[in-house]
Amino acid sequence: MRNLLVLLLGEGSRSRLQRAIAERGDGPANVHIVAPTRIGPLEWLASDEDHARAEAAVRALDAEWTLTGEAEVEAEPGDVDPVLAVEDALRNFQADEILLVGAPGEDGGLEASLQRFGVLVTRLEGSRPARRADPLREWARALAGGRSKATPFVFFVAANLALFALAALIALFVLLVLWLL
Repeated sequence: MRNLLVLLLGEGSRSRLQRAIAERGDGPANVHIVAPTRIGPLEWLASDEDHARAEAAVRALDAEWTLTGEAEVEAEPGDVDPVLAVEDALRNFQADEILLVGAPGEDGGLEASLQRFGVLVTRLEGSRPARRADPLREWARALAGGRSKATPFVFFVAANLALFALAALIALFVLLVLWLL
């Protein structure tokens, strides 16, 4: 039995997904579906992930229902960062292959990031082709996702710069009040 980890990055064709699963292996496949949570900037600022997580769960269940009867299927919503979502899934599921379904807005850096798990990474036929990875964007993604060793340092520096800017604004306000008196 072949173990496939399906990463739902976007909306993919149900029939293409069914064909892709059927093409992999002689017998039934064991499929684990992960749908990363999609959070907009306002939801992120408000720490309101509940609605986005529910939408990811619906996408995962929809894909699970599509594959019911084709394979042994289980589905779950994942982390906002697709790499962390895959890492979490691989803790409980030994995958032989990671199948990427849909990829709106993704560049080729995702495949490169997933290669570090030592599992074959393929993209579902018809999904948006990968572009060349932007190293600066990948560094920023790793930094924001907490995968970079520089994350604590950058957070510390950013917090201190914000405090310095706040102190400068307060000092300017005090000087303006003293000047007006």
